[in-house]
Amino acid sequence: MTKKTVPPAQGAAPPVADRRGAVARILADETGMVDAFMAAIAREIPAYANLDARQLEEVRSIIVWTLRRVLELWSADGALGPEDIRMFRGVGAVRARDARPLAAVLRAYRVAALAFFDRIGERFADAVSVRDLSALARVWLTVLDQSSEAIFDGYESTGRVLSEDRERSLRGLLTDLLLGRQSHAGTLRARLRELDAELPSSFDLMVVSPASPASPASPASPASPASPASPAAPAAPAAPASPAATGADQAERAAALVTAALDARAAGEAAELELTSLHTVMDGVGVALVKAVDVTLLDRLMTGHDLTGALLTGVTAATAPRDHRIAVHGLRHASPLVWTERRVLDRGDLEVVALVTGHPDADPGRVAEAVLGPLAHDADTRRTLDAVIYSDGAPAAAARLHVHPQTVRYRLRRLAATTGRDPRTPWNRFAFQTALLASNS
Repeated sequence: MTKKTVPPAQGAAPPVADRRGAVARILADETGMVDAFMAAIAREIPAYANLDARQLEEVRSIIVWTLRRVLELWSADGALGPEDIRMFRGVGAVRARDARPLAAVLRAYRVAALAFFDRIGERFADAVSVRDLSALARVWLTVLDQSSEAIFDGYESTGRVLSEDRERSLRGLLTDLLLGRQSHAGTLRARLRELDAELPSSFDLMVVSPASPASPASPASPASPASPASPAAPAAPAAPASPAATGADQAERAAALVTAALDARAAGEAAELELTSLHTVMDGVGVALVKAVDVTLLDRLMTGHDLTGALLTGVTAATAPRDHRIAVHGLRHASPLVWTERRVLDRGDLEVVALVTGHPDADPGRVAEAVLGPLAHDADTRRTLDAVIYSDGAPAAAARLHVHPQTVRYRLRRLAATTGRDPRTPWNRFAFQTALLASNS
């Protein structure tokens, strides 16, 4: 008696073995299929057209995993499990960290799905029945729905954390720069890439603190403290003055004030990811990194808010640790003589203070360059300055040099214009004298 074969009932699932055979055939074309997915994604989604090789490989690996997982679920009538959902949530978190647009990420999965079914229709129509294709579509749409929700959740939650933590992370970066913990250029580049930021090739470093009775700065200008800067300057919060505020609070507010007021001018001239300002509190004083300080605005700001500070220009990641150390030291150890003439110490002031107070970073070779600037190697300027310091006025100095007094006055005007220092004032006279002595040691 011949055994009669009974066909499957209408709507019943086909044998799993049949789908596994189709899966094997489809996966044999995996490379071509994934290439088609990648091409479609790059063509349809601008955000994916300019990815680097590492990013493209990452996208490809996710597509391969998704393709294999969909086919596995289809062949076994399965469903996504908790591990799958965690994986897709992790994809969303990673995409939030590299700032790829969420809409583009979710659309990439839809584009890949369309490319997949186009490929199935072109190459595997004989291996996949209409019923199989319908089941496969249901599986893929279910995966698409659940994965989109998981990716969205991972992206949004990570984005919130990143936005809250980014400033803290950038402050940590500044702290590490100033402490010399970020000395390797490759490590610094990698850390900046993680923070989606770039450091200017050089920047200005401010150390700032409320003026103390022990450091009497020059009298404040009659301008209102609420608007110490020029009319074009942005509004800034009031300076810290409450006795109840801690020193750290005052330092934080002082640094934030300086950063907010000075950053607006640099922001328009910066590259897209370039850090134009950053501030933190270290060693009890405020520290601000600013791309380019407007010195005139800074002077008004410091006077109007009764602040003292130190400014170092041309700072790099390599020089930041030493520059920070001498700036903090100078702010704390400059004598009242210094503060009667200025509110902001420059590099020359700091090098002199470091040298005469025996700071470990003191370097006699740097003092003349810092105080005299481009005139450090001008023999006429150095001889004139030496004669003026040890003589009583220009005529006596001219007689000592065997030149006309007007020549001495011209050289002094040139010195003052170049260095910003008037040798007739007590502190500048001392700084010049120290620079000359240090360069001859």
